[in-house]
Order: sequence, then structure tokens, then C-alpha cells
Amino acid sequence: MGFFKSLFAVSVEHGYFSDGLWKGLDFVPTAATLKVMNGAGMMLRQSRSGFGVIFDEAKTESLFLYSRDTKGTLCFSFKAYARDRTFTNYTAPFGRKEGSILSFSNRGSDGPIEAGKIRLSKSECVSEADLAEINALVADGILDAADKRMPPDFIVSIFVEPEKAGGLSPQSFTLGFGARQSYWKYNLLGKMNRPQPFIVDLDNRIEFEFHGEALVAGSKPAKVFLSKEMIPLLERSNYRFQLREPGEGAVKILIKRLPVASEGRLGQETINGKRVIVAESFINY
Repeated sequence: MGFFKSLFAVSVEHGYFSDGLWKGLDFVPTAATLKVMNGAGMMLRQSRSGFGVIFDEAKTESLFLYSRDTKGTLCFSFKAYARDRTFTNYTAPFGRKEGSILSFSNRGSDGPIEAGKIRLSKSECVSEADLAEINALVADGILDAADKRMPPDFIVSIFVEPEKAGGLSPQSFTLGFGARQSYWKYNLLGKMNRPQPFIVDLDNRIEFEFHGEALVAGSKPAKVFLSKEMIPLLERSNYRFQLREPGEGAVKILIKRLPVASEGRLGQETINGKRVIVAESFINY
């Protein structure tokens, strides 16, 4: 056995997570990729932020032989599966269409970015432009019939040309998912349903509007406040919203820090004639 060297590594970023990395992803090589990896003495290394492929330098000639069989280019494709099946709640929607899947490749990528990494998504964050037809991926041998019935969450394909100058030099790739944004809605019930409450952002970034009264949570009366703009959902939100009311000579603080919105309480509402995503919170202290 020779010395193992990195062929390439892929990191996956996600705006929802506090460290910016999407943890909890499993990467599975396709059958064709696994055949090449086993034959050429290569190994898959899952990492905290993605995965990488390493190869045995003593078996470099095997890589050249495989590439000659495929006209000089090797394709390493991996199916990605998120362990958290609620990830769509906190991931920015990308316009998924029936019969399509997110597919990323270093062919036609935007080129090098910081620290020498190459972006695989068409833009800074994953978008509809990164969708590919599942039937086309089946025709290319990247997906099979079983994947068509139960597709992975996305596909990553890295093309390597061993016989070109620098073809076996280690490369780093990245792709980024954005955090879902929504309007934040606070329903003030019980003792918090005061005559003149209002919400203040201690950092002066977000404004809330009073949207009248409604019956919620079993026909209980509530005052409703809605953010004027959409706010990203974050694993650890840094937003500081405070509930106040006018007082004699000074403003009275009712709640020093309102709870932040949860991706588990998402719904759709019509605002100004447009269907939008709303994250709803019920305040009854």
C-alpha cells in the first residue's frame, strides 16, 4: 500500500446553521463511481462539512487506465441524503419541479472563490438554476431506476482528467444552501393582549406592524403583529425583539426578549394579495 493523497474535497454550506456548515449529510457513491474507486484503490472520506476522495499513489496507473476507457475523463458522482428530513423547513426554496433534482458539477462552475475553493452551485446560493431532469441523469448512468422512484436530496458530480497537467492535484469545491426566510407573526393572548402593545427591535433592523385582532388557539382573542419584511430562520437567531406598552411617563417593558420564530411553525398566508410564508408564535405569559 502506498501513500494516500487527496484527489478532491467538497464542503456544503448552509445559512441556517450557526457555523455555516450543513452537518448531517450522508454521501453515497453511484455504482459506476464505486467500481472505479474500488479498482483504483480510492476511498471516500466523510467529513464534518462534506466529503472527500483520496487515492493510493501506488495505484495511480489504474486511474490513468480507467480514464483512457472513458476518453480521458473520470466522473465521480455521489448521492446526498440529509438525515434531518425536516430540512426543507429551514432551507431556502429553490423551485423544485416534478421530475427534477438538484445536481452540482465542476463542469461549467463559476470558477475559483476564496481559499482556492471552486463553487459548484450556479450562484452563491443554490437556486432553480441547479435543477436537472432526473430522466437525463438516469440516461447518463448517474441515477438508476430505484433512484428515480426515491431520489436522493441532491447529486454531486466531480470530473477529473488524470492525464492533463495537474489532473491529480488536490482540488476543493463548495456549494451553499440559503436559510429560508419568512414573515414573523406574533399573536398576543391572555395577559399579553394589552390595550396598546408594540414590538421593538433592539437592533433597529426589523419593524412590526399591528395587523388587527383575531381569534386563535381555540377561539381566544389575540392582537396580531407581523414583520414588515421577511426574516431568515436561523439555528441560533440573533434577533432581539421586545414587547412594550406606553406607561405613565415612560415606556413599560412587558417581555424583555420575545421568542424567535421556529421552522416548525411555518404556514402560508395572503399578504397584499400574495401568498407568503409566515412563521407564527403565540405569546401568552
